[in-house]
Amino acid sequence: MNPRVVILTPFFRPIVGGVESNAERLARYFSSTGMVVTVLTKRITAGLPDQESTDGFTIVRIGSRGPRSPSAKWRMLPAVYQWLVDQRNRYDVVCSIDCRGVGLAALAARRRTGRRVIAQPQTTGVLVPEGGTGIFRQAAGRLVGQWYARSDAIACIARTIEREAIAAGVERPRVHYLPNAIDMTCFRPPTADERAGLRRQFDIPPGRTVFVFLGRLSREKGLMELMEAWRSLRADNALLLVAGPDMTNHAWDVGPEARAFAQQHHLDGSVRFTGPTDDVPTLMRVADVAIQPSHFEALGLSAIEALACGAPVIASAVGGLLDFVRDDDNGITCPPRNPEALAAAMQLLLDDPARRARLAARARLSVEMTYDERVVFGRFAALARALSGVPA
Repeated sequence: MNPRVVILTPFFRPIVGGVESNAERLARYFSSTGMVVTVLTKRITAGLPDQESTDGFTIVRIGSRGPRSPSAKWRMLPAVYQWLVDQRNRYDVVCSIDCRGVGLAALAARRRTGRRVIAQPQTTGVLVPEGGTGIFRQAAGRLVGQWYARSDAIACIARTIEREAIAAGVERPRVHYLPNAIDMTCFRPPTADERAGLRRQFDIPPGRTVFVFLGRLSREKGLMELMEAWRSLRADNALLLVAGPDMTNHAWDVGPEARAFAQQHHLDGSVRFTGPTDDVPTLMRVADVAIQPSHFEALGLSAIEALACGAPVIASAVGGLLDFVRDDDNGITCPPRNPEALAAAMQLLLDDPARRARLAARARLSVEMTYDERVVFGRFAALARALSGVPA
């Protein structure tokens, strides 16, 4: 028999981000092993069907329609709970990806269904809340963290979350290190001819050192600090590609602000805003250096993608980035929210091609085994099968 798995994620395509990408590739992998997979997610627009089959799995959209927002994860709790209870005979185990909000519904439903729950927090502070203002909010955060800790298994995407789980009192056998992973056959270093062709395709002038930022154009991704740093850079021979979607109607959206900054400070010739991309491997093969200046980051998947493509990474010394970006080995780490330190790191690699080449030579080797989805998703599938109760 094949286990029937619900992958529960607050948002799914056409919304694209690290969480959504990971959930989709996990669903595709589970399906390839013979599992019967249902992705349970939020309704977004009327143009998307409530149910569709694709890539070997089924997508079911529930709850009220509306855009991605922090509160939407919580407002869909009743719909998630009711669906899981009503459909209990159609699944064996729930994998809650980005378990904030929806994970509580899965755990509440478990009391009636008996179906086990794997929780995969996609940020720190879920199991052990990171402060908060007001006594009530702190108490509520602790209570919610205690609920998440009751999951049958905690899939930790970073060592910081693994330590959180242990600190929250989760027994070690229920704690599993299962980082978001990538297809290492897709993300690979380019050949010399391929790289030359891609640089022509991107219309990159000869001799330019290409820095790439990939991520939401959102304040917490450190984009404005990057713009400040770039302004101070002595960079006549450098080009910055900024790729990723605006966060339209979100309080943290800085896309318009960043573009206005570039115009105001006459950076148009050295900064290109390329918008969202469906071809991240190609973008990363163009990069000489990738930049991830996040204020906080549970993992930092785009930095792993860059390293897998042979590009060294300049990253903030925060969260899961510290799991794999090693200073002066495969990249450079610097303090978050610090344009001066970020500029110094970029200037160092711009002025020292030999150092840049040495870091690039180490890039792929540093992530090849730990973040290969065939390995990580294989372990995840084994865990889901074990908790499903379906014999192998």
